Amino acid sequence: MATEFSFIKQPEEKAIPKVSIGMPVYNGEQYIRKALDSLLAQDYENFELIISDNASTDATKKICLDYVSIDTRIRYYCNEYNLGSVENFNRVFDLSSGKYFMWAGAHDGWAPTFISSCVVDLENDPQAVLCYSQTIYMDLEDNPLYIMPDRIDTRFLESAAERLKYVLQKLYWCNMIYGVIRSDVLRQAGLFRNVIGPDTVLIAELSLAGTFIQIAEPLCFRRMNPADDVSGEARLIRMLKALDPVNANKKQQNIGRLYRNLTCEHLGVVVRSLLTYWQKVKLSMVVIWRFGIRVDILPYSVVSVLRSIRVWFRGGREKLDRAKRDKAALK
Repeated sequence: MATEFSFIKQPEEKAIPKVSIGMPVYNGEQYIRKALDSLLAQDYENFELIISDNASTDATKKICLDYVSIDTRIRYYCNEYNLGSVENFNRVFDLSSGKYFMWAGAHDGWAPTFISSCVVDLENDPQAVLCYSQTIYMDLEDNPLYIMPDRIDTRFLESAAERLKYVLQKLYWCNMIYGVIRSDVLRQAGLFRNVIGPDTVLIAELSLAGTFIQIAEPLCFRRMNPADDVSGEARLIRMLKALDPVNANKKQQNIGRLYRNLTCEHLGVVVRSLLTYWQKVKLSMVVIWRFGIRVDILPYSVVSVLRSIRVWFRGGREKLDRAKRDKAALK
């Protein structure tokens, strides 16, 4: 389904890099040089850079191959057709091998100390699963506009339930998805789902596994997306095409159904967790309030919660019954 291009002879026994950087891209010719230059200028050098080109129709391929020829840390893959953004984001992780992983936007930038700062903090805090920095929002001409207001740092929260509740209530900007993440935790979390807002679901999942660190210095530069100005039906169609370009026209649906799916995915995170019964009930209510309060979604959300609780309760009761039978058999 994809082809790897590398014209540089690799060492026979190449050491596994500590950090893997995954860059999914589609038609990124305008800014990808700046993004690659920014990553190659990092003061932390022990990384691999995996580019997955989602069948671009512009000069992205040529640009990437130019960089492959000058730096052996770069690997370039070109998909035979557009897989959609979710699958392409997951693909770069599947191709990675490092202890830590970070997604990199093909139009963004980073201060030279971004990776090293994140790695140091993660190495010093075994409870942390993700580290990122404050982010500067910049326009299409590289002019900084403002420091983005997200302040998600959960080191002061001791329990998984507290962390998940905090993320569910406070998350708006998902800049931490472009932070440095422990690969083993990310693998267990299940990566991106094919729903709108897949990053919010993954962040919720990661919050159960450990704490988030935010570096109190803007080391990441997020570029304005021209499509951010699109609204209404055009925005909905754009989101569907990004998720599943082949079947987007077949799946056009109202925004209520899309948010219903997003709500159910968050409920799934709660129900699948190892939290107590009542913690799950309380957090399910938080999910409904955060994502499913719309009148057209609320009935589905409530039904999903009740079904999930019933399944969880039934499973717990079956385990209790098995334990009683095993205990009786030993007498």
